[in-house]
Amino acid sequence: MVMRRRPVRPTGRALALRLATTMFAAALWPACDFGGPASPSQGTVVTFQVVDETFRVHLLDERQIDAAHRAANGGAARIPNGRVVPGAGVNSGWSWHLEDVEFAELTAEVCDGRPSDVERDGVNFGGGRFCPWTARVVSIRED
Repeated sequence: MVMRRRPVRPTGRALALRLATTMFAAALWPACDFGGPASPSQGTVVTFQVVDETFRVHLLDERQIDAAHRAANGGAARIPNGRVVPGAGVNSGWSWHLEDVEFAELTAEVCDGRPSDVERDGVNFGGGRFCPWTARVVSIRED
């Protein structure tokens, strides 16, 4: 025979403490930034030209943004190298965008190409990465 205990319901002081804790958490909730869709978009949008095509990346990390400015000003690490992800985001006109973008001096040839090559092959292009050797920064727009 299994005996089950009835759940104990808080009363008095315990109930008041639980109610106060819930109300405090509810009051703080709007101040929290959970990075969801309602959060304001911050960062920098960098536009690159590859031959006669352009694509855009959204950079949020200060290190990435500094690297983009150095690339635009003739720095050695000029090749954007990022992971190809479905969905345009800021990369309007294409069905993909890049994440985890770094700037490199040299990259593997397998990820070199044009934005239209990425469009054709999707996330499988370049082993999942895009690193156009002839890309050059044409604009940097702070959000």
